[in-house]
Amino acid sequence: MILYNIPMLPILQVPNPILRQKSKPVAHIDTKVIGFIQQLESTLVNQDHPKGVGLSAIQVGKPWRIFCTYLPRPKPVIKIFINPQITAKSKVLTLGPDQNQPILEGCLSIPLIYGPVWRHQWIKLRWQMANGKWTMDKFSDFEARVIQHELDHLNGILFPDRSLKDKLPLYQETNQKKLKPLSYA
Repeated sequence: MILYNIPMLPILQVPNPILRQKSKPVAHIDTKVIGFIQQLESTLVNQDHPKGVGLSAIQVGKPWRIFCTYLPRPKPVIKIFINPQITAKSKVLTLGPDQNQPILEGCLSIPLIYGPVWRHQWIKLRWQMANGKWTMDKFSDFEARVIQHELDHLNGILFPDRSLKDKLPLYQETNQKKLKPLSYA
């Protein structure tokens, strides 16, 4: 799904201090917000090198509680989340389906850095859709992981914060597309 004729937005990268801001709720979903959402979706869908699966408004400089996901599934689907709130979550935290080979999270705002992060196995989320109506759903596994990553962005938290807090390694991608552990001397 390529979104044509909708301009992409520049994605902020660390150490930009805007990425540490806590986003504010969207009070009214008007034409300005809808136009922004279309640009956010276009930016995520058309992003290349690397491809992304989620993008929050704060990553493009808007401190609004909005993010979108673009997950492969059988067919790629883009979803928009406005004013999302976790209403329930699993007690079980996971690094991915195989604890011996954790999923390494990455971020469009932190190029070439990857690391494992403990995330809830499932979450129940309440959010507004672009039409303003509230909805709720349960997400699990990779989709829940992506949503929790984007929710962290809305709260000014970057994935390495969680990795380092839990004394988990971070890796840097090299020119040969291999990952090498980062050292903290």
